[in-house]
Amino acid sequence: MRETRSNSQILFGHLPEQTVDAAGRIWKVRRWTDARIEGAIDPQALREELIRVAFPWSAENEDGGFVADLLRNRSVRVKSVNKERGVWCEPFPRLYLCRRCMRLHDTPTGRCQCGSTTARGQLPFVGYHQDCGALKTPYVKKCPKHGERAVRLPGTASATELVFYCPVCKDTIQRGFGAKCDCDQGGALSFTVHRSGNVFKPRGIVLINPPRREILQRVEVAGGGERALEWVLDGMRGRNLVDAPAATDTDSLRRMLKERGFDDATIAAMVAAMPPRSEERPTAIDLAPAVRERAQREARQIALANFESRITVSDLKNAAAGIQTKQLYDDVYPKALRRAGLERVELVDRFPVLTGQFGYTRGDATPGKSRLRTYREMNGDYTIYGELVQTEALFLRLDPLWIHRWMSARGRQLAAASTSRDAAIALLQDMSGSSSDFSVASDSDRLLITLIHSFCHAFIKRAAVFAGIERSALSELVLPYCFGFFVYSAARGDFILGGLQALFESELHTMLDGLVEDEQRCALDPGCADNGGACAVCLHLGEPSCRMFNTMLARSTLAGGAGYFDLTAAE
Repeated sequence: MRETRSNSQILFGHLPEQTVDAAGRIWKVRRWTDARIEGAIDPQALREELIRVAFPWSAENEDGGFVADLLRNRSVRVKSVNKERGVWCEPFPRLYLCRRCMRLHDTPTGRCQCGSTTARGQLPFVGYHQDCGALKTPYVKKCPKHGERAVRLPGTASATELVFYCPVCKDTIQRGFGAKCDCDQGGALSFTVHRSGNVFKPRGIVLINPPRREILQRVEVAGGGERALEWVLDGMRGRNLVDAPAATDTDSLRRMLKERGFDDATIAAMVAAMPPRSEERPTAIDLAPAVRERAQREARQIALANFESRITVSDLKNAAAGIQTKQLYDDVYPKALRRAGLERVELVDRFPVLTGQFGYTRGDATPGKSRLRTYREMNGDYTIYGELVQTEALFLRLDPLWIHRWMSARGRQLAAASTSRDAAIALLQDMSGSSSDFSVASDSDRLLITLIHSFCHAFIKRAAVFAGIERSALSELVLPYCFGFFVYSAARGDFILGGLQALFESELHTMLDGLVEDEQRCALDPGCADNGGACAVCLHLGEPSCRMFNTMLARSTLAGGAGYFDLTAAE
């Protein structure tokens, strides 16, 4: 069997131990044949993101020691599909159905007892065990008298309603399936159609990863996450982190150099060699360690994303040719951003993103409720099946002053703030960072994350229309500790559509005005509003667009009387 699939289809739909439909049959993926090993990967960021995402399973002791191995620096490799060799699959399940008489067979070809020699179909049900990860062909007994079996399909996807009988004597053999798993975990197998989400749920990460190690090294030499956070808080001045004005906090610089292995004499010489600056020394940021770590990691992601490619509204204005166009960028765009409560919208036309799948679960899809199965090599090292591409993206950062006012109106006791930097620090000081998983965040974290995540989904649903891109082709990367998010489009091979760039250059103001002013009710209200205010009609997005599985969403954070857009409109 040979069929063609795109890289993204393979990454989400053709992973090892996943069942697929192809060429009119059902298959199980065994391996990616001669997969390519990606070399230009940021190992530190990859390991940190894997630990964060896998935390819910680790907390429930359902990760198989994955997080502990990562903390011990167990090797992790990223593999991408080899386009020449493809993916190796095998027929599964191995229970075949005669299309004429509905008899069941163990082989896909041959003469049936009814005389038919046509190709047999497959019974599309499988058995799975969420504790050990087993996937099995269902077992159906044969008639003890005639050694045959047939099935009566109920017309539903419920395996319990299947009736198996002898096609000769018509006696019922069994109803539904039933078998215990032969693993050491114990318990019975569950049965359903092979494409059910309970059978296979991929678990993945999204990571900004430059295509060259040189960029990683330059960001680290410039100060890494600590310097990146200062850069974001100070308004992202300069073209990138390296070009930004240097921080004058010598204590911070000494700590950074010490962590990188420099001796005291060398550090003293480097600090002494720093040129004097007239700028005021930045106020020291007092943050909880977990919050500082998360904020620095997210800021570092922003610095890596726009290191080589960053287009701001000011860039558009400087390149504008006519008076009308200059007015659009100088007056109309800034007003639209202020109305939407945004500090900035920027275009990254070469957004370097790594999308990877590190494992899967069967059964309950809630993180931590079923066993995490990771991909491992024979020597115990871990494999991430991924795709490293450069595509186009928009970076949006909400105005920290607006967020400060909105959260204060929601009852949060925040330190007073008069500047964007002060507001951002006050917000970070209110966050706990107590959990590595957004789904179990504290009240302060949850409120902020829900606002930014809801804004992101509302933006994606509207941006897809203006950019002429299918909604499912847009994905998110939410960075709540830096008060922003990236929206990026899926690359189609080596071709990027350019829809986000066209939106950024000509229709951004119209789109943002509509986002603020248009009707915010849901067609399923009041039911939707009574159950969280987010559903498939209003805010939900499909996979792989939403990396948070449509959790922490609420339309009430945006509009409805006490929403973010209501606050900005009133100011």
